[in-house]
Amino acid sequence: AARERARRQADDAPLTTRAMRDVAALEKTRVYDRCVLRVEFPDRACLTARFHPREPCSAAYAVVAAAVRPGLVFSLFAAPPRRDLPRDGTASLLDLGLVPAARVFISFAGGHSSSADVLSEASLRRMDCDAAEDAVPESLPVVPGGGCEAAGPLAAGGTGKKRGKPSWLKT
Repeated sequence: AARERARRQADDAPLTTRAMRDVAALEKTRVYDRCVLRVEFPDRACLTARFHPREPCSAAYAVVAAAVRPGLVFSLFAAPPRRDLPRDGTASLLDLGLVPAARVFISFAGGHSSSADVLSEASLRRMDCDAAEDAVPESLPVVPGGGCEAAGPLAAGGTGKKRGKPSWLKT
């Protein structure tokens, strides 16, 4: 019954040209004003950058090249399945399916596994500054003898109110 209903709807639908179908498909797609790429190094360190969706893939290579030591040979790929991103500027990030956000992996020709080995000094300093800003403040020292034997209305995990019959209960 469902197949026949679908066939009947297809027969009753107005004829459309290819241009009309393309316009309808464009109207249904969402438009994004930026693309966020997270480049993950072999030791799980991440480099995050924002691009315009129409920027070529070579812009991502340029950002990563500025973050790693000069002279290192690397390639970017998306997974799963593994798709190597082209170095030339022919394909945009939108064409490669990396919009609105994607996790991209980096591989090195020398088989480097630590981000400290491959990142430039400026990038490492920036990471140290970011880590210092995001650091959790130190906890307060434990008061000797404070332990779990705290006194007061909140000691047993209560709310500080006296226990007993609730005021709404009529007996």
